[in-house]
Amino acid sequence: MKIGYLIPEFPGQTHIWMWREISHMREWGAKIDIFSTRKPTPEVTARHEWANCAIEETFYLWPQNPWQLLSGVIWAMWRCPKGLWQVIVLCFSIKLDRRPVWRTTLPLALVATTLAREALKRDIQHFHSQTCSNSAILAMMVKRLVDIPFSLTLNANIEWWGGAMKQKFSEAEFTIAVAKWLLEQIRSDYPELSPERAVIGRHGVDTQKWYPLKDAFRSQPELFQAITVGRLHPCKGHDVLIGSIKLLADSNRQVMLTIVGAGPEEQNLKSLVRELELTDRVRFAGSVSEEEIMALMNRSDVFVLASHAEPLGVVYMEAMASGVATIGTNAGGVPEIITDGQDGLLVPPENEVALKQAIELLMDDSQFRLQLARNGRKTTVERFDSRFGAAVLYEKLYGFSPMAQMLAKN
Repeated sequence: MKIGYLIPEFPGQTHIWMWREISHMREWGAKIDIFSTRKPTPEVTARHEWANCAIEETFYLWPQNPWQLLSGVIWAMWRCPKGLWQVIVLCFSIKLDRRPVWRTTLPLALVATTLAREALKRDIQHFHSQTCSNSAILAMMVKRLVDIPFSLTLNANIEWWGGAMKQKFSEAEFTIAVAKWLLEQIRSDYPELSPERAVIGRHGVDTQKWYPLKDAFRSQPELFQAITVGRLHPCKGHDVLIGSIKLLADSNRQVMLTIVGAGPEEQNLKSLVRELELTDRVRFAGSVSEEEIMALMNRSDVFVLASHAEPLGVVYMEAMASGVATIGTNAGGVPEIITDGQDGLLVPPENEVALKQAIELLMDDSQFRLQLARNGRKTTVERFDSRFGAAVLYEKLYGFSPMAQMLAKN
């Protein structure tokens, strides 16, 4: 069975977990073609080494010239007139949050005819949408046009995806929730869905690629190196982390923070750093490749991400897999990754003092920091390797687990 992956604006810098999933599935023999709504803008395009190859193989649905759009509609009128009518009905009946609905759905209907025609040409037998917003609507339209089933990944709060969630979940063959709390929300809000229609399949990190360097741990560093990785967006809590660095600096603690990422808050955060007179304590590395992030992780003494709400948080797994003591917030799906005091530390979100105290604890107790680092690595290997999540999708699509097959061979 050939699978079509639907990913909006692929490859973006945060799409690395999707590429891991695709890569593992292909290693197990899955045939996958990638489709995307459009290319990402330069500022969010992935810097990872696989990005150029991903761009070359991805079929982009937009932009199209008027003739391409018209030819797609003409093709649909000839090939599947009933399905085209059903798509038009969907455009006006689907209960999206955005009003008027047709402004969102009618452009998607034009693109859906192109996607349906290309899917038949490539013999796509199933679509998997990596989000539950417009890509899910496209999959619903293609199903009406040429009867190709689809599935979904729910990777953030249900209320973030534009509405019509009951219809999206009901029409999908299955939905994979990336966190336990998201799965529980589906089952609570939509009890009519049978249990097999919604399953958990966490994102993860390739622990064979992300691992601690030998002798990288520094028991008594002269300058304690902290790192955070994430979009420069208000929800990531970078301002809170910067505030905690200010508290440490005021206490004459020798700490340096490296912020990796780009986003709309960049200038505000840089202004905050200047205002707090922390230009010698905080540096901005920008958006960098996976390989550069791994190198920075291995030169760091602690990883901190102060998110206000993180659906799961693959970057925590990456830090833990790298053998870096990790501090997160007890919000969203982070407590599903970190067990406080065992393989990392959890603090309340938006609390500079608690964050400062957690960093200070690890600065003062190198043995505890080493213990958290080792346990964090063990946790990711045993629970959050990216192959586990990919195997859930593979099993739902093909009916058997590739992990069980590999264990049998070994």
